[in-house]
Amino acid sequence: MFREFSKSLKDGSYIFVAKAGLFESSHEKLHNDFKKILSRAKTITA
Repeated sequence: MFREFSKSLKDGSYIFVAKAGLFESSHEKLHNDFKKILSRAKTITA
């Protein structure tokens, strides 16, 4: 997932923690959640 967003992220250090529920979610849901979190944190440049 990080690779999908890496080119649009601001420079910095990032820590991502995968929890057990990760394996029960669809790729689409994970993608949407990942994007939402990065947007809230104002880390996406594009």
